[in-house]
This record gives sequence, C-alpha cells and structure tokens, in this order.
Amino acid sequence: MAMTAAHLPPALPGLRPEWSRLVDLPGRGTMHVLERPAQGDPEITVLAVHGNPTWSYLWRALLENAPATWRVIAVDQLGMGYSSRGETRRLADRVDDLGALTEALSVGGPVVTVAHDWGGPVSLGWVLDHRELVVGVVLTNTAVHQPEGARTPGLIRLARSRALLPWVTRGSRAFVRGTTALSRQLPREVIDAYGAPYATAEQRGAVMDFVADIPLEATHPSAPTLDAIAEGVTHFDDLPVFLAWGSDDPVFSDRYLRDLVARMPHADVHRYEGARHLVTEDDARCIPDIITWIQRLRDGRRPVPASIGVDLPDMNSGLRQRTHDTGVAIADMRSELRVSWERLATRTEEIASGLVAWGVRPGDRIALLVTPGPDLIASVYAAWRIGAVVVVADSGLGLRGMRRALRSAEPTHVIGIPAGLGLARTLEIPGRRFLVGRPGAAARLLGADATLSEVARRGREESGVVPTTAQSDPDADALVAFTSGATGPAKGVVYTEGRLRALREALRDAYSITESDALVAAFAPWAVLGPALGIPSAIPDMDLTDASTLTSASFADATAAVAGTLMWVSPTGLRGIVSTADFLTSPQRSALQTLREILVAGAPVPVELLQRMSDMVPGARCSTPYGMTEALPLTETDLGELASAEGSGVLVGRPLDGVSIAIAPLDSMGASADDATEEADVTGEIIVRAPWMRDRYDRRWGVQDRADTPRGWHRTGDVGHLDRDGRLWVEGRLAHVVTTADGPVTPVAVELAAQRRAGADLAACVGIGPVGAQAVAVAVQLPGPSMAIADVELSMRVRDAVRAATGVEVAAVLTMREIPVDVRHRSKVNRTAVAEEAAALLSGDGDDD
Repeated sequence: MAMTAAHLPPALPGLRPEWSRLVDLPGRGTMHVLERPAQGDPEITVLAVHGNPTWSYLWRALLENAPATWRVIAVDQLGMGYSSRGETRRLADRVDDLGALTEALSVGGPVVTVAHDWGGPVSLGWVLDHRELVVGVVLTNTAVHQPEGARTPGLIRLARSRALLPWVTRGSRAFVRGTTALSRQLPREVIDAYGAPYATAEQRGAVMDFVADIPLEATHPSAPTLDAIAEGVTHFDDLPVFLAWGSDDPVFSDRYLRDLVARMPHADVHRYEGARHLVTEDDARCIPDIITWIQRLRDGRRPVPASIGVDLPDMNSGLRQRTHDTGVAIADMRSELRVSWERLATRTEEIASGLVAWGVRPGDRIALLVTPGPDLIASVYAAWRIGAVVVVADSGLGLRGMRRALRSAEPTHVIGIPAGLGLARTLEIPGRRFLVGRPGAAARLLGADATLSEVARRGREESGVVPTTAQSDPDADALVAFTSGATGPAKGVVYTEGRLRALREALRDAYSITESDALVAAFAPWAVLGPALGIPSAIPDMDLTDASTLTSASFADATAAVAGTLMWVSPTGLRGIVSTADFLTSPQRSALQTLREILVAGAPVPVELLQRMSDMVPGARCSTPYGMTEALPLTETDLGELASAEGSGVLVGRPLDGVSIAIAPLDSMGASADDATEEADVTGEIIVRAPWMRDRYDRRWGVQDRADTPRGWHRTGDVGHLDRDGRLWVEGRLAHVVTTADGPVTPVAVELAAQRRAGADLAACVGIGPVGAQAVAVAVQLPGPSMAIADVELSMRVRDAVRAATGVEVAAVLTMREIPVDVRHRSKVNRTAVAEEAAALLSGDGDDD
C-alpha cells in the first residue's frame, strides 16, 4: 500500500488544536499524537493507547482533566486516526511502533499506561519492554487471551469472516459506525468526530488490517506475540493495575474481565454498570476515576485493613454449641416447618461436607438463590463452615437487579430454587449448580449437578472431609451482600469473617441478647443471624419481597411460635401490622406480650406509627436503629426519646459503643467536603467508623475510594447533623439534596411536615430546575390521579406547615397515587423518579390522569 501522509485533525468538539503534533518515526511513518505537556518537569507521564477503529480522540477528557503536573500523550497508531497510512502492521509491529514513539518523545519514568480495546495488548507489550519506567497500568475493556471454552464475540466473528471482512471494515463504514453504535447514545457530533479519520476506503485500510490481525487461531502470525503478552502480565505482581470496565460490552464482556483478574488478581477493579464498549464515553465517572487512581499511586497503595474479630468465635460457634438441643431453631410460618437446633447443625455439617466432595473450595463464591427459610440458613452456615463466600442477591432487587448483581459478583457456584438455577444458567455461572427442590426433569433441564438433599446425602457418606480450621481466617471474605439500589445500581458489599463476628457481637451487646431470646424476622436477612447469635428465629407468613404483606396476625403467630422477644421489621411492615391490629384474636394479642424489643429500620419512621405499635405491645421498647447494608447498627433511639425530640430531620440517636460519627459539611451546591467535623448543628454527609462495617465494595474501586474518605471511615451517602447532645439526625440522601438559590435544602424535615399536614403516608421533597437554582416541590401520597397539582386549599396547608417547621418555601404541591419506593424495604422514597415526573408535569409534558 502506498504511504499516505499524516496530518493534523480538523476542529472537533472537545479537541484542542494545541494538543496535536506530528512525530516522524524513521522507517515506519509519521504518527499523530495528542500531547498535553506538564507544567515544569512531569510528575508522571500518562501514555494512552486506543484500539480499533477509534483514535486518540478517545482520551480527550483525560488530557483536559489530568493535573497540570502530568504529561499526557495519546497516540494515533500508524494507519489509524490522523497518522500516516502505509504497510500492514501486526501486533509486534505496533508494540515496536509505540517504543519508537516514546523514544522519539524522550519519554522517561514514571509512566502509567492507559489503554482500550486492542490498544490493551499493544500497551502491555510496551510495558513488558519498558518495565523499568512503568509504575501503573490502566486497562479498559480489552483482552489478552480468548478464555478457554468461550466463543469469540459474535461481532468479531462476523467482521473477521473472510467473505465479509473487506466490506464490513474497509469497503463500508459499517465497522466504524458499529463501534460508536455500541455506546449509549453518543451525541451526533461525537459520533462524527470518531468517524472523521475514516471517511474513505483508503483511510479504513488499517481498520481491516487490525481486525484481520486478531489471532483467533494458534497458527496466526500474531498468536506468539499475544501469547507472550498474556504470559507476561501474570508476572505483574508488584505493578499496580486498574481495570475500568463497561459491564454491558457485547465485545469484551465480563469473561474477558475474569481472565484478566485471574492473570492479575491484585488488580483494582471497577465495573461501570450499564456502560458498554466505550466505557469512557458511557460513564462520566470513568476518566475521573482513572485520574484519581493514578493520583493514589503517588499517595501510596491502599493500606491493608487491620485484622478484626481475631479473638472472637467464628460464625458457626453458636450453632455448634446447640448441636444436641432438640428445641426449635427455625420456625418458618409460611411452610409451617419447624427445624430443631440438632437437625440444623447436622444438616449444615452434611451440606458442608457434600459441597467439599463436589469440589467447592475455600474462597469460592456461592450464590444463594433460595427462598428465605431453613434451606437458605443451612446453606449459609455450610458455606461459612468450609470458608466459602456467600453471595446474596435477594429477590428484593427485582429480576434485572439480581442479574446485574450476580454478573458483578461473579459467583463460582450456585445453590438455588428452580427459578434461581434458571437465572444462573442464563448468566452462565461456571461452577456447580445445586437445586433446592425435588429431582427430576426440571433438574436436568436446569443443568443441576445435584439437589441440596443429594449434596447432604453425599456429605453423610463422606463426613470429616471439612478441615476443622476451614473457617479460622478472620481476614477472609465471607459475604457479598447488595445494597437496595434505591439511589442507583445495587452495589456489592464485602464482609470478611472477622467483620461478621464483630457485627454479631455488636448486636449482642446493643440489645443484651442472651440464649433466652428469640427473634421474629420480618426482614429475611436477620433470620440468618439467629444461629450466629445462638437464638431461635421465626419467619412470618408473608411475602418477604413485599413488606406490605405483613399483617398483625402473621406477626403474632410467628411471635408465638418461638416466644419471640426481639423483632426486626421495616416501616412498611410495621404499617401493615398496625393497620390490621383490629383483627387480632385474644390469644394472638397475648402472644405479643413476650416481646421486649421491636427494632424498626430501613427508612425514617414516623413517631405516630411507633406509638401505635407501642399501644399494641406496651411492654416492648420500640427503637429505630440507624445503619445501612455497609454498617448496621450504628446508632439507636427509642419512642420515648423520639416523642420529645425537636429538630430538623429524623432523630436516630447516639452512636453505639465502638461507633464514631462525623459530618462532612455541604457547600452551596449540595456537595460534601473532604474533611469532617463532630461539631453540633453542622449539616452535611454522615460519615461513620465501626469495627463491623463493610470491608469494601466489590469491584467498585471508584465508589470505594470516594467512600473511604477520610481513610478508615465510610461515607454513608446520607445527610444529617449532630445535635448538642451528640445525637444524630438524618435529613435525607446526599443525592436528593435540593440546591436552591438560597442554599441546599435537605428533604426529610420538609417531607415529614408535609405528610403530617396532608394526612398522607408518604411525601417526597424534590428539586425542579437547574442545579443551584432549583425550586422546591413536594408530592404527597393521596388517592387520585397518578400525579396532579394539588388543589389550592391543600397546597396552602402544606406550604404553611413546611414553612413553619423548616423555613423552606415550597413552590409546588403535588399529589401522587403511589410514590415510588425501593423494592426491598418498600420504604425508601425514589425521589429521583418523583422529580422527573414532577418536572414533566409542571412543564406541561406530563400526563395528568
């Protein structure tokens, strides 16, 4: 092919002309690069490499936003972008081309490489040749190896087929346009910018060559080079690596992420939920996270967390202590099944032995897609018994949320009901699949290796195969639980064995739990902790995915089954109890009198609701622990204190022993500061520290980094303040703060005043308009249209009540038939959805039905 000269790009959105330069590489061609020099001597050099068929434009945000002390170089590989066209380049040639460029530009260390797509192997080949210069590697959606047994992505197979290759890649713009089409709704001008260097067939010649150079066969000329790179990265033990991954990429899917993690298990990982192939375009957080990760290299690696729970008994100790107890351990009121401690302990040990016999090993992740009940509880403790990691993606996430959660956590094996195994099959979970249910055609259809009963039977035959030390490491991962997803995609939260031990002891100490207690768990996860605490658990007859199905009768019957003394319930479940109290029989009312503590958590709880519950069970203390999936409990208060409390928001009480709480103040735009204070009456993001809080977020490095500021603390995403007595008040979610021209407005106090005055069960305070100049709108849940503007009389009453309680001026009062809440608790208001619907209605675009 005749050489075509390199040239500078035209004016394009986001591209500064002063960044562009041409670099002559003798004997190779001329390379166009984007370079943003450092101010003074570079603190670090970032070398960014694109894939096929993109070009250096991919990294424009990196050049724009990197610190001024960095030198940033983004290349157009030869034949691509605005570099010269000439001879066909193979993988080895491209690695050498990059070396020639860095030599010509006098690139010295320290260097961090950043790469995407087939720029990944090219950059890694350069790293292997220049290891002495490199201090970090960033990879986004790429591959160095075709995973064993996995099919090549369909788009690659299609493009690389001999019949279609010339037309798809060179003869038409199909491949170029297809790449940007893989992204999520790029602006038209950005799509055009990506395609600008590839307008003619001649300009697309290297696009075809790049696809043809993918070594899918062992005999391919580039296969040895790629194999050497794939082997080389396995020796990056001392080299920091960040994998920034688009979760929904149809080309480089999660199987390629798994392969890279297997080769570089020390890598930091962030999966950007919903992002596709061009992850840097699809998620605005990606480039800032890359920049922050590189900055952290200058600060030093994340410190290794101190061991926690070393001197505490393991999570199975309570079960072992009651091995010969014939009393009830679990009462499942839905199936009317009663399981004794003796049976539960035996079943747990049998399942543990059976899982080991089936090849499950310490550290393996086991997804439990099982209806809450005895099988789930036995499976959890069996997994912990052998040192496996329990992955809980409960149905409260909804089907879509469960799919995303499981893809993110990447379990090795699954134990599930038929629907759970069906989901596991569609997700191609790679290891063993165990069916909870009867064997038969369904088991074969779902690809089950065995039923849970068959696992237990095999465990009986091979007892003693589980080492007694299997659960001894307090620093080993033990649980991946997921947040509710009320303010975004659900995040995996990792707890180590030691942190779970500390959580158990925190609950025991906070609520003076002894073996004489019994738990009524209207929120399923707490039933699982019964055996760890050494106390019986009862699960009410209700739909555990819908707290509103809990009734006073089912609550009373569950309490009677175990003579319950403690109860965990969400505000929605509590509302279901008190609203059906008139239907209780005398024996049921009597059964409730054994309760001494009713714990209501999951969302703010109106005092009136707690008072009605207290009237039903006057001998029980009604309290509201504060916490979240990442850390619970943190504070606590009770009805007596709540009834006399006056302040902005919801009082959640004083920190428990071992808990520290501080406030990161809000600025005028509703953002929280990096620093925090324990001063009274300062509103900001609540940050906490406790021995039993989560270890980390699972494959969410960016979220983890933000949440860990200051180091060793957890940013909750809630806003609130401490009062002069050291008590914490919660005022809403940071993401839901309304930014008015007069400053930030937190939503909870506004909502409580509105719903009381309107006689509504729920209210939502949201911002309408541009950030920094938003108007406050309030929606109250009342019968009628899906959403409508409230009548004049109701509007005046709500406005006056909010003004009197908070000083906030409400611009619009709306009514909603049903305010959207989270699926899990049915209590957390989805203010984002309310704001979108309210904005549409108030602008005249909504439906007022």
